[in-house]
Amino acid sequence: MEWIIKYITSSIGKKQIMGCTGAILAMFILGHMVGNIQLINLDPLAAQASYNAYCELLTGHKAFIYTVEAVMMAVFILHVFLAVTLKLQNKKARGGSDYDVNARKGKKTFATFTMIWSGLFVVFFLVSHLMSLKFGEYFFYQSPDVADGRVIRDMWLTTIIAFADIKFSAFYVVSMFIVGLHLFHAISSAFQTMGIAHQKWTPFIELLGIVYSVVVALGFALIAVASFILGNKPETQDLIEKSRDIGKQKMLEEQKKMEEAEKGAFILPSSIENTQVSYVFEMNGGR
Repeated sequence: MEWIIKYITSSIGKKQIMGCTGAILAMFILGHMVGNIQLINLDPLAAQASYNAYCELLTGHKAFIYTVEAVMMAVFILHVFLAVTLKLQNKKARGGSDYDVNARKGKKTFATFTMIWSGLFVVFFLVSHLMSLKFGEYFFYQSPDVADGRVIRDMWLTTIIAFADIKFSAFYVVSMFIVGLHLFHAISSAFQTMGIAHQKWTPFIELLGIVYSVVVALGFALIAVASFILGNKPETQDLIEKSRDIGKQKMLEEQKKMEEAEKGAFILPSSIENTQVSYVFEMNGGR
């Protein structure tokens, strides 16, 4: 047990744990991008049906999705904590000076020197991303493409409404460049920290980091652009206005309550989801 404590409190231990948590996050980001590629669909009704079915597949089993979210949140917090801790320790060891800036003449890249700052930006972006989408406007949706015609959240509509705003889409595209910059260095750095560094393999690892960061950043940027275009199509705007109909949303809300009651699910008198719906459609006058 003592050796474990020594390992996780040592500099190399912290770096390796940070590398492992970074690898987990990198795999999650790639999977998230692949799943969201279906947003690149300029047919509003088809896109709405397929994306909502996909989201329901992911979130339909509450115990599973809450466990995954809790694990990923813990991994993310640990990764950020270790990154900041190691940065402060390194600065303290240098007596608070930034003499390592002169190392730019070596093999270190721009991504290396901006690692901590791009990482902190990723934290800011993640928070804004969750607030705009996961905790954004809440709509109910029912489609024959969803099993048993159940009422589910219209996550597609929430997403498209957000991306229809030019400011949000532009911020998202710029953010993807910064995220890609962070991932570019993170990949090679993680391999090196884990001791997987060899003259034979280093070029391949660096190439892998470039390919991965470009694919992820470009993929998310294309999703943002496509969603902006789709969100501003006349037929999509009509669909948004119809979906904001208070009467329709209330009807779907009641149907969802009955579905939950039939399943024997325990429903709070004022659940988070229903509170969110009331705020969107009543306080805002059914925008």
